[in-house]
Amino acid sequence: MSFQSLLAVAQRLNASVETLAAIAAELQLRQSGMPADPRVRARLRDVIGNIEPGLLDGLSGDQPAIVLASINAFFRQALDLIDDPGRPPGWSFKDPVILQSYGQMSRGVVHAIDELAPRLPEFNDTLRRPGTLLDVGTGVGWLAIEAARTWPALRVVGIDPWEPSLDLARQNLENTGMASRIELREQRLEDVSDRDAFTLAWLAAPFLPPEVVATALTTIRRALKPGGWLVFGLFASPPDSLGQALTALKVVRSGGHPWSNEDVESKMRDAGFEEIKSFTPPHLARFTVGKRPRHDR
Repeated sequence: MSFQSLLAVAQRLNASVETLAAIAAELQLRQSGMPADPRVRARLRDVIGNIEPGLLDGLSGDQPAIVLASINAFFRQALDLIDDPGRPPGWSFKDPVILQSYGQMSRGVVHAIDELAPRLPEFNDTLRRPGTLLDVGTGVGWLAIEAARTWPALRVVGIDPWEPSLDLARQNLENTGMASRIELREQRLEDVSDRDAFTLAWLAAPFLPPEVVATALTTIRRALKPGGWLVFGLFASPPDSLGQALTALKVVRSGGHPWSNEDVESKMRDAGFEEIKSFTPPHLARFTVGKRPRHDR
């Protein structure tokens, strides 16, 4: 490929970068109410109208904040790849902006799970009955907070070994009024000694080294009550080959492995789970759900 051809590709792809930035800018202006030059504001609206008329209409509650945080996380992750392409895989971020952006984005995971839950009536009932959710890799706590808000019968125990994230999680929790329902622990999954304690577990698998997955699943199965459910979460996998390659790169950089749904289902069966089913929503994440057998002792 010639220099001119490569430059043309870069310029074409830059349109996507600038489009995302325009969406984020308009959302931020709407949320904050900050003044903006009317000439710039008009051009922002023109860009968004050319993507899809009414694209930002109909958002409610915290939805704009979740979308804005997602775009922020996309850009921060891209900058990390540019700034430090040689760093080893794993999660080592300390920047509060990055940590909070990823945390806010994870709130959308809760709503995605809530939407798919009615397809599994017993799982759906478990979400709405009194019980306890184990949030593995709770980060800055936003998924735990959103889960407590969405499923008010549940308590949440969030574990994470990364102290910079947990410091922010404690601060975030202080402002929610739900401190009595959410417990935060500085703890690795392999150090969880709870037995038959949780009705649900969420595992953020993109951040889990592949060599520890089998042990992690066994640990979670023991920590769940018989009949308890595990949701094994992965980044969404786009249907196109470029999207799949980008997702695999993101997962490996985060410390995980780009498992297929079939891989995950096999590993969950080997770990003793049953009623295993995978879901692939169009955005954000995909899930494999499985249950610890009721007669598992």
